[in-house]
Amino acid sequence: MGESNTELLDDPMRNIYWSHLKMMRACPQQYLWHKGHPDHDLGAGKGKRKPLPDESKDSEHHQLMGTVLSTVVEEIYDHELYRDPKTIQTKIKEVVDQAFAKAEKRHYVIWSYMTREEAMDICQRGAQNFLEILKEHRFLGPYAKSELRMTPAMNKYFNVCGIADLVYRDKEGLVHLLDGKNASTPMKYEDEDQLRWYALCFRLQYGKVPDRLGFFYFRYPRSNPPEKHFADKDAEWTGFVEVKITDDDIRRLGKEAIETNRAIHRGVFEPNPIPKHCTWCKFENICEPRQAQKKRNAAKRGMGKTKTPDPAEQGGGFINLNMK
Repeated sequence: MGESNTELLDDPMRNIYWSHLKMMRACPQQYLWHKGHPDHDLGAGKGKRKPLPDESKDSEHHQLMGTVLSTVVEEIYDHELYRDPKTIQTKIKEVVDQAFAKAEKRHYVIWSYMTREEAMDICQRGAQNFLEILKEHRFLGPYAKSELRMTPAMNKYFNVCGIADLVYRDKEGLVHLLDGKNASTPMKYEDEDQLRWYALCFRLQYGKVPDRLGFFYFRYPRSNPPEKHFADKDAEWTGFVEVKITDDDIRRLGKEAIETNRAIHRGVFEPNPIPKHCTWCKFENICEPRQAQKKRNAAKRGMGKTKTPDPAEQGGGFINLNMK
């Protein structure tokens, strides 16, 4: 899952999360408006994020479901519910009910895209699906920790931070770092660098790169494969998608983290309106560069549909060459 709702260290000048890096890659202005900056007053005082009018807010039903399912994983491991297979399904149902009611108070939700009952059903089925995935892939070992918070120093100027959904060490001593997704189309929007970023954090905090990285999908265990996905088409669907990592990935992201921190300190955040990024930005409707871009694109589409008059069609299709 993401980490926007669970960041403990919220000083963006000192602590760099994956979400910060991702926004700076996509659109520096998006980062500024989401996180704020001590040199900028965005309407709520210097250092504060940009206020968003209620009428411009998007429904957070996806974030709500993600919060609930993250809580399920946390409860399973923190309370070792897997040790009692006879009661775990009943206990998980109770966890979902309680977590949903709690998360509903924290998130701004408009029940028009889907109903509350539909969202609850997705969470209940997702929780049971996770038990199936856990059992098949044996996400267990002598050490297992959910919501592992990592805040190691990159250098004397800043920390790289991440919250991994699940980390466990198996009986052979291999370390697995996993992230859960509630996506309806697996691997369509996931960025594999998210897990590699967590691996960088893990390397700096524990002195070791995890042996395996991967996403698991709450909606799609082996028994319920997705109709469409963007993972390896030749591999059998199991509810888990492994992500490769190399030493070059660690070095690349470490360098990018340093560059990102420098860019944030410079305090210049230019807009970069690109539709695939703007679609997921909650400020899209009030971003002037994006709205101007949409108007230009609409005008271009309109011109493409406009029929240019054919002079040969005038006068029944004959051109009048009479000079009188």
